[in-house]
Amino acid sequence: MKVIESYLRFTDWLNAKFAWIVAFLIVPMLAIMVWEIVLRYFFNSPSQWAYEISLFVFGAYIVLGGAYTHLSGGHVNVDIIWGQLSPRGRALTDILTSGFAFLYLGVLFWVSLQITINSWQIGETTMSHWKPIYYPLRTTLPVACFLFLMQVFAKLIRDVAFVIKREDVFPVKVALP
Repeated sequence: MKVIESYLRFTDWLNAKFAWIVAFLIVPMLAIMVWEIVLRYFFNSPSQWAYEISLFVFGAYIVLGGAYTHLSGGHVNVDIIWGQLSPRGRALTDILTSGFAFLYLGVLFWVSLQITINSWQIGETTMSHWKPIYYPLRTTLPVACFLFLMQVFAKLIRDVAFVIKREDVFPVKVALP
């Protein structure tokens, strides 16, 4: 029981802290976009790098926020059905559908990891004229999938415990907005 609680606490803490850090990626992304707007519209001299870098930062921002979104219950459900169920029925439905999440994230993790390893080995760059390195962005997807898998497993543990005990045995203990 202590091992399970430790895993849940660690996973929740890790994803909450990771999301807090990732949330600050919005600052450089906005700065880059403002810089590009000023160069483009006031000086008629757009940069070669701002568009790609803002896409890189935004891509990392989006994929790395998935695990925290799952932790905070922010992903979309089919509420027309799920919302009508009792808390135990919701937990049972989440248990049944967690297999799809494990399958999808597992395959995505494995494939993205292979692509990322290859990208690092060949020193992949983009195909633009500027040619920035691409492998740091590629690395964000397997990291995000791993964190998301950890959080899906934590939710599965909580749902199974809720179905068995009919109470929230392992509540989320990190501060959520």
